[in-house]
Amino acid sequence: MGLKEVFNHSHSSLRNVIKRSFGVLKIKWRILLKLAKYSVNKQSKIIVACMALHNFIRDNNINDADFQSHIQEDGTNGSKSSSAEGSASGDDMDMSALRDAIATTMVG
Repeated sequence: MGLKEVFNHSHSSLRNVIKRSFGVLKIKWRILLKLAKYSVNKQSKIIVACMALHNFIRDNNINDADFQSHIQEDGTNGSKSSSAEGSASGDDMDMSALRDAIATTMVG
């Protein structure tokens, strides 16, 4: 597996874990599903409060049935990442170099 494939696989796995985590948090803290009706300032406070409560529960080893029911799913059946090849701009080349550096660190 080349560096690009290593990076894409890891990126896809991480993205799936993050997506699933946000899904679990939205189920647990239903207010997160209806944030649009609040001001941006209040939205950010609600999000921070929900995350603080979640972290408190996790840090204190309090049984969290909502979280436990999803923790076994660790990204093994996630979606594949894909990228289009074409002419690369300076930014694309910089990102390619960054991707390769990250993948090299992961492999090495």
